[in-house]
Amino acid sequence: MRLNKIIISLMAVSCMLSAEPQQKIAAAKAAYQQGDHAKAAELWQNLALEGNATAQFELAKLYSLGHGVEQDALQAAYWLEQAASASTDFAESAKAQRDIANGVTQLKAQQQAAETAAAVPVKPAAARVTPAVAVVTPTTVPNTPPPSVATVTVAAAAKTAPAQKKSGPELPVKALADARFDTGLRAFERQNYAEAFSHWYPLAETGLVDAQFNLAAMYANGYGINSDQLAAARWFSAAAEQGMAQAQYQLAVAHANGKGVAQDDALAVYWYQKAAEQQYSLAQYNLGFMYANGRGVTQDDTSALLWYERSAEQGDVDAQFIVAGRYQDGRGAKVDVNKAIGWYQRALAQNHSRAAFQLAQFYLQGLGVAKNESRAFDLFSRAASQGVAEAQREVGISYSLGRGVRNNDSKAVELLQQACDQQDMTACYYLGVHVTEGRGIKADAARGMQLFLQAAKAGNAETQFRLGQMLSQGQGVAVDEVAAYNWFLQAAKQGHAQAQYLTGLRLANGTGVTQNDAEAVKWYRLAAAQGVLYAQYNLGFMYGAGRGVPQDDAQALIWYIKVAEQGDADAQFNLGLRFETGRGARQDDNQAVVWYQKAAAQNHQRAIAHLGYMYEKGYGVSLNERKAFELYQQSLDAKVPRALTALGLFYKNGRQVKADDKKAVELFAQAAEQGYANAQYNLGWMYEYGRGVSKDLVKARDLYQLAAAQSEPLAQAQLSRLLNP
Repeated sequence: MRLNKIIISLMAVSCMLSAEPQQKIAAAKAAYQQGDHAKAAELWQNLALEGNATAQFELAKLYSLGHGVEQDALQAAYWLEQAASASTDFAESAKAQRDIANGVTQLKAQQQAAETAAAVPVKPAAARVTPAVAVVTPTTVPNTPPPSVATVTVAAAAKTAPAQKKSGPELPVKALADARFDTGLRAFERQNYAEAFSHWYPLAETGLVDAQFNLAAMYANGYGINSDQLAAARWFSAAAEQGMAQAQYQLAVAHANGKGVAQDDALAVYWYQKAAEQQYSLAQYNLGFMYANGRGVTQDDTSALLWYERSAEQGDVDAQFIVAGRYQDGRGAKVDVNKAIGWYQRALAQNHSRAAFQLAQFYLQGLGVAKNESRAFDLFSRAASQGVAEAQREVGISYSLGRGVRNNDSKAVELLQQACDQQDMTACYYLGVHVTEGRGIKADAARGMQLFLQAAKAGNAETQFRLGQMLSQGQGVAVDEVAAYNWFLQAAKQGHAQAQYLTGLRLANGTGVTQNDAEAVKWYRLAAAQGVLYAQYNLGFMYGAGRGVPQDDAQALIWYIKVAEQGDADAQFNLGLRFETGRGARQDDNQAVVWYQKAAAQNHQRAIAHLGYMYEKGYGVSLNERKAFELYQQSLDAKVPRALTALGLFYKNGRQVKADDKKAVELFAQAAEQGYANAQYNLGWMYEYGRGVSKDLVKARDLYQLAAAQSEPLAQAQLSRLLNP
């Protein structure tokens, strides 16, 4: 037990026993003789605190011998001094002094051994500062911005302490024989700081560690004397050198912030380490901060987590929240969602508002827990009631979408307004949606646009994207393609995937901006890397066409496969076409059929038409004219020239259907109008022989010429025969 704990214990009134002092002493002696040293120590300490000299002598001996308490020569010296000042039993005093002297010798030997031990690495300076207070547990306040980083070892730091010249006391002090620590404490509690100072100063001079700490607190806080950070640091240093964890922590804070001593992260780390090793929670937290930020030591997330977690295990709620976040993100340890949730729950049990918000996200996404939107809503609401803007936003969105709670647009507007007032720009965006659409509030297009502009100008990417859409589509505003492109570009620069795709698309098409294929490819790549399907498809197109990049069928194929595997019917058809033709891929009828079938299953008309051709010719599948005819019929709306021509031949020749020359001519004509050479030849033949149309050799010649110009061999032969009878 350290003496500063005694300071706290003095504030409490002991109600353990109601017997007279002599009866208590007898009970303590009996307990000691029976070997129950802990019980004896408890009884004697209560009497000692009441000023009983006999109990103080006995307690001093217990501390010197380590019976019932941790052996501590400093505690022994303190209680012996208290007893000697009021006792005339010099024999008893002398015996106690001998016991204590032996204890002091032993303690010094232990300290010397510790100082000569091998140096160990120090860890970084702290994010938390607690004011030094004589009788109250310190509370945390923000720290100053981090200064430069240094790396030291404990051995290097161990001998360093604030170097300053000692001056006399600022106030009158008691003679050492008249000074009483507990009397000073009672005076301090009455805010009679001068009286407290008069008792503690001489005791501090003799090395009483708690007097040194309390004196430092008085100087640091200006209790009864002018605030003097130099003097505070000197006394904190004196107490720290004697091993008081709280003093070590305060000295570390002084070094971290340069208060009363030169700013020195390395020394701050050294003293934080000393206090942290004594399980001082605030020092453990700050040591974690130093490692995390590389202050005074090499940045090390693993060590940062270790010290944060030790503080968290002692109940520090902020440390619990930080540890949870590190397990969630995998900083200092592998990602462990279960541990993250466990620490968030422990922080939540202490009413940590942001822990409630984070847990809500887990329930909302079903990450590590069963998805439960109702539970998520409850946790968001809990955090929102504590003023967390993001939670207010999420509660508002929940009311807006009916997510985990019944839809209530009025409540949505109320919560979104609260979050927007706290400058949560995503909330401002959603509020703008409600205002624009008149949901839960009177529609006001002008105010809606004002909210959108507020959020967009503040850098909210989702709002910038929304503005781009509004301006490009004329939603409530005049169409302005240039402004639309600029908002898409701003959102794209922030990593908004859809905005990156649309920026690329506009650059490729020259919409609202000068056409630039190379820039288009750059934005397509970024969007494609985020999984935007159309960007991946268009990137494949750019490679295939050699736009913005050197033409590269292999790269085009890679992107088409990526998109096709995600189920995009256009990409599946495109892939089938490449395998059928061997353009950009090794020719493979079987693979062509596979991809045509996948696209056809999604009713892709061109894929259906091409699959019909594969069945008609028996490419990649068993020849099946009936199946081919049915597929051609199914794809008529797509007006695929090859399918129209093939279907026309079925009607011309009466295959799989009753012969119908007029139907054949109709189908040939639809394909010929699209410039399909084989259809032009067949339509010319129908005109030459008057099948399904009036015979017309001029029209036949003209159609043969069109087809022959495309190297259609049958048309070339027919044309030669007509022109050379």
